[in-house]
Amino acid sequence: MSEDPRDRFRSRIGSTLGVAPDHVSLFGRGRVALYAILRALDIGPGDEVIVPAFTCVAVPNAILYAGARPVWVDIDSSTYAIDPARIEAAISSRTRAILAQNTFGLSADLDALTAIADRHGVSIIDDSTHGLGGRYRGMPSGSAAPLSFFSTQWSKPLSTGLGGFAVAIQDDVAARLRAAEFAAPEPTALRVGTLSALVYARERAGRGPLFRAGRAAYRVLSRMGAVPGSSSRDELEGMAMPSGFVVRLSPSQARLGSERIGRLRHDVEERRAIAHRYSAWLTERGRTAASEPAETEHAFLRYPLRVSDRRQFRAAAARVGVDLGDWFVSPIHPATERLDRWAYTIGTAPVAERICREIVNLQTEPGLGQRDVDRILSFLSKQAHLIL
Repeated sequence: MSEDPRDRFRSRIGSTLGVAPDHVSLFGRGRVALYAILRALDIGPGDEVIVPAFTCVAVPNAILYAGARPVWVDIDSSTYAIDPARIEAAISSRTRAILAQNTFGLSADLDALTAIADRHGVSIIDDSTHGLGGRYRGMPSGSAAPLSFFSTQWSKPLSTGLGGFAVAIQDDVAARLRAAEFAAPEPTALRVGTLSALVYARERAGRGPLFRAGRAAYRVLSRMGAVPGSSSRDELEGMAMPSGFVVRLSPSQARLGSERIGRLRHDVEERRAIAHRYSAWLTERGRTAASEPAETEHAFLRYPLRVSDRRQFRAAAARVGVDLGDWFVSPIHPATERLDRWAYTIGTAPVAERICREIVNLQTEPGLGQRDVDRILSFLSKQAHLIL
């Protein structure tokens, strides 16, 4: 009998992160991995999970699907991660976990967060969806906390089209997660086939106008539910778990992940080299460079940039073909209206809300050549008056 490709993928993930393969559980998306972690911790109705007010709607949705409540805490303006100094005031007798998030691939302050969690007897869950390939105090991101989850969606450090996995250091929690994986349904043949076709098309689209047009069309179609995507209409509009939310990673996705994970270290080094060029340019001009504390080695999935007029800056970038990311346009990206549906009240996180008006992000994609980065830096020079 041939080996299940998923076992090979989990073994390669384990080798990359320095954990046992049976402590890795594979799911259809990163948000499903987070939901599985919450259920493995028996987090449910009446419980609270502290989250940064600068995240994707997938995070509070997973908490709500588990029956718990997200409690929002403002972020640190230098790391874009949850601000440890603001957490104590948000902790209550119902708090069960604190979410540490690698934003843009910039590590959260796990030392400070772990100290708070230990004082209050709550769990730390490391959101490493942007962080795979980074390191914290020499440990691979995702292995420096007892629990972590990752995304292998299109834009992430390791892509299988869609997908994700959970990692648990403790044996009992790891066993519960593996049980959740094996109990989850297999993805439908239609979903697998459609996703494979999308991966094939993405591989051949390059990074130019064809890619940007295809990406825009894909986002529209995925939100309509016509193709498997990052966030469906149900996830953006409703609080109930969508049909087919919990699903396993398919064997074809696992094969793709196994093929690509060997390039991860090289890809992250390329991303870091590009990011350091951006940082040098910003620092020389007295602008806000990404913070990189000595204990971290950021993966730099994207490079954060703050601007005084985002609409003008993005329009200028579009005119010259510079591809900018839009993470995060609101504290619960991409939702911009009726945030109370996710228990968020405007004014709760003033730092995050201000940064949401200022933030764009620059490409660090492996394969960007010297000339590509030079062109981006030339664009920044022309728009320097807008850069904070």
